[in-house]
Amino acid sequence: MSGALSLAAHGLASGGVLPGSTTVVLLAAASAIVGAVVAGLPALRSGALGLATVLLGGQLLGHTTMSWSGHGHHGADTLGLGMLTAHIVAALLAAVVIIGVEAAYRIGAAALARILPRRCRAPRIPDPAPLRLIHRDRVILRIFAAQSLRTRAPPLAIPF
Repeated sequence: MSGALSLAAHGLASGGVLPGSTTVVLLAAASAIVGAVVAGLPALRSGALGLATVLLGGQLLGHTTMSWSGHGHHGADTLGLGMLTAHIVAALLAAVVIIGVEAAYRIGAAALARILPRRCRAPRIPDPAPLRLIHRDRVILRIFAAQSLRTRAPPLAIPF
């Protein structure tokens, strides 16, 4: 998000000058660095202050990346008042949107957690099956043909 916001704020402040492909690749690398830093520091992952800090740092890193890559509008004053204002406003608006979406998600999830159990009831679990009291052997009956004089080997089965 820092990279996209930095690109948008930079374009707004510079009058719509488009960056080159090298600038976009450098910006993507800078955004990956910001993501790695945020993932590594637990203090930056929670709270409005951590979010604003990350977004402002991402804007500064994005601006610096675009300045190093020779983006067309940069002159001697690379961080003028208009550019600084555009980056700060972009970061703060993004923070407000993110915090608002998180609050809306919490409210929606809480409302859904209250409404859903009322509408969808759990299915009734049937009582366990009664125990069988009658025992019945499961034996397959066969007729074996055997001579009575033989005492060795089992009898041969004769199919019906």
